[in-house]
Amino acid sequence: MTKRKDGVEGIDDGALKKRITSEKSDGRPWSELPMDVLGDISRKLNLVDHLAFGGVCWSWRMSALASERDVIASQPPLVVLPSISVDKVLSLYNIFEENTYHIELPTFASKDCCGLSSGYLVFQDRKGKDELWLINPITRHELKFPTPPTNISHATITSPTTASDSSIVALSRDFVHLLFYRPSDDKWTIYKTPEPKCFYADIIVFKGQVYVLTCNGKIWYLRLQSDASLTLFAVCDNPVRCSTILRRFSFQYRPNVFLVASDDELMMVNFRVFTRPKIFKVDLETRKGVVTNSLGDKALFIADMSSALISNPTKWGGRSNCIYALDYYLDPIYVLSLEGKILQTLQDTGSSRCRKCTFYSSYWYFPNKCFQVDFLNEN
Repeated sequence: MTKRKDGVEGIDDGALKKRITSEKSDGRPWSELPMDVLGDISRKLNLVDHLAFGGVCWSWRMSALASERDVIASQPPLVVLPSISVDKVLSLYNIFEENTYHIELPTFASKDCCGLSSGYLVFQDRKGKDELWLINPITRHELKFPTPPTNISHATITSPTTASDSSIVALSRDFVHLLFYRPSDDKWTIYKTPEPKCFYADIIVFKGQVYVLTCNGKIWYLRLQSDASLTLFAVCDNPVRCSTILRRFSFQYRPNVFLVASDDELMMVNFRVFTRPKIFKVDLETRKGVVTNSLGDKALFIADMSSALISNPTKWGGRSNCIYALDYYLDPIYVLSLEGKILQTLQDTGSSRCRKCTFYSSYWYFPNKCFQVDFLNEN
């Protein structure tokens, strides 16, 4: 394995090109292997080697493109590692293979990561002067939005289909404002918290709709029509109140309640490491949150700004019906039971945290969400 010109550690493109032109199979160069054979090979590669595979020659590139969605969608959640020296290289850690991938990106010095959405990392300028910059580290596609009126803590794009129609929803760093921008707007729309003495906690796009969570356990629906507005959607019984679910680190507040979704389920999770989590499954018909004590064959991957419910993690050698937790204060990655007991402590990623980090803490990155936005230029 060597480092490619584009910064990805994997198979050396030059060495492979020399190999496929010199080695013969039945008198034919490797570049002329049948497409079905190339497809079988490409689908067995890990994420980084698959990207390198597509850079060897035209036929291999066509095969890689044909299997790209399946390969990337089959990848496990990766950890975005924080660093005090991040400039152009992004580090992604595979907890199951214990490998770290380094991917070169355009420089994001002096920028902070403030969200992960549909495979994009969301960056804002530390001085609040430049546009919001979104980049997908796998496909390298970029999006830009106007500078928000205040520093933000969490952002997500709302359109799962076309990048040109993408709108963005964000929470202010103090969690008291919800910000919304769409391409047809002249400026950002700002919503104060819908109830007094309440904070915003999380936002999520589920089945094409935007849902907003407040720290008192209420879930609000954000209408995206011309008269955009917040409407109460669901209430979770006996939620933990905001006085105990907000914890402070560095110069920011972080809520301990999260909205989490799979393809068919929306959940609200009240979670702190080493305490028994409270998981509410939202009934979309009755619009109530019902406490659930089992995730079945799924596992909850949870962290600030990036959480998801993942089906069948056992296919990567992981566990189901448990929680994979990344926490700001803790370097190890803990696998916890739904009772809050430690099942496993995964390898320390060696991450370092400080106020000058582009990534203040570790986040989960979900490769399977890379193709929720149709943006690829496959030329």
